Amino acid sequence: MNSVVAKVPLKLTLFGEHAVVYKRPALAFTTSESLTVKVKESSKFLLKSDSLRFTGASVDLDSLTLESPEAGRLVEYVVATLKHFHVKRPLEVEIQSTVEPSVGMGTSAAVVVGMVAALSHYLGFNFSKDEIARTSYEIELEVQGLGSKMDTFTETIGGIIYFRRDGTYEVLPERKIPIVAGYMPRTTTTKQLLHKVKSLMEREPKLFNDLMELMGNVTERAKDLIVKEDYENLSLLAPFSHGLLSALGVTNSSIDEFVSRAKELGVGCKVSGGGAGGSLLCVTKDPYSSLQAKSLLLSFGAKIVDSNPTFTGVYTSFI
Repeated sequence: MNSVVAKVPLKLTLFGEHAVVYKRPALAFTTSESLTVKVKESSKFLLKSDSLRFTGASVDLDSLTLESPEAGRLVEYVVATLKHFHVKRPLEVEIQSTVEPSVGMGTSAAVVVGMVAALSHYLGFNFSKDEIARTSYEIELEVQGLGSKMDTFTETIGGIIYFRRDGTYEVLPERKIPIVAGYMPRTTTTKQLLHKVKSLMEREPKLFNDLMELMGNVTERAKDLIVKEDYENLSLLAPFSHGLLSALGVTNSSIDEFVSRAKELGVGCKVSGGGAGGSLLCVTKDPYSSLQAKSLLLSFGAKIVDSNPTFTGVYTSFI
């Protein structure tokens, strides 16, 4: 049988990360970075990748096995998807990504979306995008135990996606939002951060709810500015949003310093995604501020990503 390849655009969160888990709105968009999942018949179950690099790996010399939390999470998502489809015959799964894993661009969700899209076509189910998104979210939630549909739905549907308070979503008009973005190493995982935020909610429910409500209001304002293409005021919202995420405890001193330095230069930046390192984005107003943002990101050791918005979502083909 032919191989099936699913190409998944990776996302950046504009506003509303973490708040979306607690039924507040969020905004995310798909970038020109991508992850591909290829499945084909094999004599044994095999998972391989030439491009995903895992940090924090070690070797158990007693059992001669490789121990890597990041690789372990990747395997969890792949295995959970294979079980969901009741796959019995051996398959080779190959995953390639243009960015490293666990950097706040939705690589984990992209693995699930790519697996669901590729397997549904390989097995003849030919899922619609809505079916791919819903199934991917169910699998991701099963593995993580806590989360939102933002990453899986954004990467499946593509474009600039606004997630409403009631859990539904809206695809916004195509806009070329002037974003400069990059990523730094993360100090913890999204799953750990989600549980950290949940712990804060349990300790201080009223203050937490007030903070979530304010974050939701910022996201709603950002949506209006994007539709109007008012990027100057959108840039002002970015560090404000970052301050709220800092209050939530999901940033770190290096990122806070970066956002502060950018603000002094007149560039609005924020952490994007789960936090504790990972992705940073800056909303720029002109070519000069774009150059300033890129230079500052590089000076902090960030890797620049292609943050040009894309609008097609996941794409599957036989090869």
